[in-house]
Amino acid sequence: MVENERVIDSVTNIVACLNTSDSIQRFLLDIHCILQKITYADNFYVVLFKENGRLSFPYFHDVMDDIRAEELDDVPVEEIGKSLTAYALNCRRVCNYSEDEIKSLIERGVLKVLGTVPKQWLCFPLINRQSFMGAFIIQSYRREDEYSGMIIDVLYAISHVISSALDAFNNQQALVQANASLKAYKKELESRVQERTQELEKSLTELRTEMTKSESLQAKLEFEALHDSLTGLTNRKYLFRELERLSSKSTRTDVKVFVIYIDLDDFKPINDNYGHHSGDEVLVEVANRLTASVREYDTVSRLGGDEFVILIDDGLTELDLEILASRILNAIKEPILLSNGDSVACGASIGISSNAESVFNAETLLVKADVNLYEAKSIGKNQFVIA
Repeated sequence: MVENERVIDSVTNIVACLNTSDSIQRFLLDIHCILQKITYADNFYVVLFKENGRLSFPYFHDVMDDIRAEELDDVPVEEIGKSLTAYALNCRRVCNYSEDEIKSLIERGVLKVLGTVPKQWLCFPLINRQSFMGAFIIQSYRREDEYSGMIIDVLYAISHVISSALDAFNNQQALVQANASLKAYKKELESRVQERTQELEKSLTELRTEMTKSESLQAKLEFEALHDSLTGLTNRKYLFRELERLSSKSTRTDVKVFVIYIDLDDFKPINDNYGHHSGDEVLVEVANRLTASVREYDTVSRLGGDEFVILIDDGLTELDLEILASRILNAIKEPILLSNGDSVACGASIGISSNAESVFNAETLLVKADVNLYEAKSIGKNQFVIA
């Protein structure tokens, strides 16, 4: 019964995305957030067939391999013919491969994996009205039993909803383009637009009926899209949005921005020795300590893994920054009591950057803080570098 409710909630959420998404990338990002509520889905990407027979990857997120979706756009199938993705697309069915099965296929010459070999790899075909649109893939580098049979069944059910939603979304976008050209091609397109409009109105009526089940659904989705599901902190997307806002503001008036980049020391041994659940407990406690170390209106974000960023947008002296950095280091290194009764400890390294000139670039400022962070790590543990 609980699983059925989760599926229904997920269907409702995906349907709601049709009205809130203005691009295929935003639509798939919202779907990614929905899947993360159901299961571990940090590694998620979508591959679709284009009209010319080539492949596109409109959404690609992977914690191990640094690949951008733009690099994979308009890829010929032959170019990745022996990849795991191409192999699964040829199967046109749900695929569930373990690390050993993938390595066996590699040894037999069937596959040539691009990037890191996962522990468990799932592929769900996207089929709508007998049309094979592509697939979405979820994978785990953590363990081979990440996804149970029940979760696979839930994701398979959701894949049908995603397929229908993608089709409806594409139709919606096609209508927008058709309306833009309506004046020049009114007579030719009038019948086609009317037919599509009727179909869309019928679909939207059905979707709105589903949406009325939760008045707060849109706000909840927007919150989850901008916040880390584990710690409740703002996420990378929110941080970059704030940095871009401040960058734009700096072109009009003087602003002072400080980026404090934090990476935990000795965190991996905690995961290895006590398990990922205990590692998650440590990350939650560190997030609480960081929030308590700064002012209520300062921004504390988790970028992923054991990396955090604090964004401050008012004037501080170098002495203020040194005091704050020391306070953060002291707070983090205090022992952390786990739910199993064990006590663990980790430290942190900190890199701090600021806009020397009033006008600044958001990405450059973050990269500068990252460089200072690695300089702090080279000095030793529990150190900070301000530059």
